[in-house]
Amino acid sequence: MSFPYPDSGDWRDIPIFDELTSPDVAAAAEAGAHVVVPFGATEQHAGHLPLGTDTYQSVDIARRAAATLNPEGVPLLVGPAVPFGPSAVQSESPRDFSGSIYVSHATLHALSKDICLELVRQGFKVIYLICGHAESDPVLQLVAKEVSEETDASVLTVQWLIGAQPDYGKIKLAPGSQGHAGEGETARMLASAPHLVRMDKCVSYRPALPTDPARQDRMPYLGGAIGRYKYPPEVFEGFEDGLWGDPDYATAETGEAYYKVVNEWICDVIRKEYAMWRRSA
Repeated sequence: MSFPYPDSGDWRDIPIFDELTSPDVAAAAEAGAHVVVPFGATEQHAGHLPLGTDTYQSVDIARRAAATLNPEGVPLLVGPAVPFGPSAVQSESPRDFSGSIYVSHATLHALSKDICLELVRQGFKVIYLICGHAESDPVLQLVAKEVSEETDASVLTVQWLIGAQPDYGKIKLAPGSQGHAGEGETARMLASAPHLVRMDKCVSYRPALPTDPARQDRMPYLGGAIGRYKYPPEVFEGFEDGLWGDPDYATAETGEAYYKVVNEWICDVIRKEYAMWRRSA
């Protein structure tokens, strides 16, 4: 299926929403396409990654899914990217850094809901919200629930940080935990936009987390059970560069491997959702 995309199957050939024409989008709605909306952020990612890192990753995840599914006859449109999100949680980044532009939860909620309602108004019946900035996840869940209740469309959040486990963790080369701007994000950016990655600026940092944490002591967006948004100051002593992990272990090859496991999971979700809605049409 080629609406409104080329048949090459290469994710790099998938245009972003802004590059499409109005008739392109109308053709997608007429074909019964589902829509995936990428959510990112404009946020510091240490000295080696660009401010748009979260948005780049989220958009490329969406483009890869569209490139995989459209040739299979599962029409998927990459919707408009949202490059802003709420502030980083202090349990991951307790300091503010230049360049980060955050919006309130209320602003993100209103914007995300309006985008979904506009897509529904234009005839799209199933919308997936890809969360590339973890702090947006709670807001997107509320939006998905509200729009699904208020319209005849279905809006789903797809949290790949949980969905891609456990295969995701098998790719990591660096020792220890990798968080914000660490090996995983750096590797994916080397695969997406290597010209924007400054590997000569990489440093390593890991906070002094408790050695005997409670069971399931992870943030909900990582599949855990404890929503902790602040640590005592000594946990982040020496936090100067805005990252968590060891980005110097990253390679473009591991970045592609990360994207592959994420794409496999997201495409499985969308295939099965598409089949359900097609049966009920």
